[in-house]
Amino acid sequence: MASSSVIFFSFFLSLSLRVSADNPGNVCPVSFCSPGGPEIRFPFQAIDHHLEQCGYPGFNLLCNVRGQAILQLPNSQDFVVDHIDYKEQSVKLKDPGNCLAKRLQNSTFSSPVFTAQEYRSFTFAECSFALPVFRIKQVDCLSDKNHKTYVVPAGSFTGYFSAFRCRTWTVSVPVAQQYPTDITEGVSLKWDAPDCRSCEKGGGRCGFKGSAGSNVGCFRKRGHSNRAQLGLLLGLGLPLLLCFSGLVFYLSSRTRVSGHHDPHDQPPNSSNVADITSPSSLLRETRPASNGVGGIDSVMIESYPKIQVDDDGRMPRRNDNICAICLSEYQPKETLRTIPKCGHYFHVQCIDQWLRQKASCPLCRNHKGYV
Repeated sequence: MASSSVIFFSFFLSLSLRVSADNPGNVCPVSFCSPGGPEIRFPFQAIDHHLEQCGYPGFNLLCNVRGQAILQLPNSQDFVVDHIDYKEQSVKLKDPGNCLAKRLQNSTFSSPVFTAQEYRSFTFAECSFALPVFRIKQVDCLSDKNHKTYVVPAGSFTGYFSAFRCRTWTVSVPVAQQYPTDITEGVSLKWDAPDCRSCEKGGGRCGFKGSAGSNVGCFRKRGHSNRAQLGLLLGLGLPLLLCFSGLVFYLSSRTRVSGHHDPHDQPPNSSNVADITSPSSLLRETRPASNGVGGIDSVMIESYPKIQVDDDGRMPRRNDNICAICLSEYQPKETLRTIPKCGHYFHVQCIDQWLRQKASCPLCRNHKGYV
């Protein structure tokens, strides 16, 4: 009873510490616009998915009918959020129409919330025919059958484009070192406030400290604190230790009991002899035998005479020195019981158990006169 109480208490302690460590009330749930979309959580909030206190001002995202997360920058410019890096606090944006190169010509990417990590200059070239060079990237969404448009880092292929009389122009594009610089696929912006870099890198989650106000705190969301780890160790280790100790004690007790059996109590190697070593069989009342003949009651069994082996081990019958039930030799001063009708004798404990189950001699199997 005491061990069960300890196990229950330890389990409850570990569970409560796990809940308090993993589910702080100030951390809002994660949301997605689609299964393959970016993970949306603080400081971002998905409109119609999160409560107002789950997002920082300026980080609102809208899920469109195509399951894309949309971020709106100044001048009503909508961009698809392709990836959010919460540890580095950067976001990768794509064009909903899959022609970002066209929007690079006149879009403004800076805002009070998002800025560029760095800018790099790229040169676009519009030519009247396809150029015989394979190392420059063709912008398919700006090309048609009459004109081909290419993009290269600024300063490269300048003379080459001039030789083919291509129209060129240069744009400044926000990029990030951790992402490829294919500006026709996406651009990268960063945010500095709120600063949750150290919290995210340490396995925590940012959120507002209270239901009202703008103070941001770091909450343990993934993993366990030292206190929670101690609770899990106690909650899981202690019950396992108790169970292991109980198992060792049980096995050692069984070993001690099995090591003290009397050799006369071992069952004979015969299918016709009853099991006389089972503790439960010694306590059973008489029962019908398989041949339909019941055993003899204890009063009649006790009336059968007993004899004792003398000090020299001599037996009443020559060469009759083995008990036919347990197949053990008779030892000096052992007590034997005789069946009156046939004169056969056996160990007292062996023949008593036999007769309780079968009213017959184990040797001659004659039922007459024994019931």
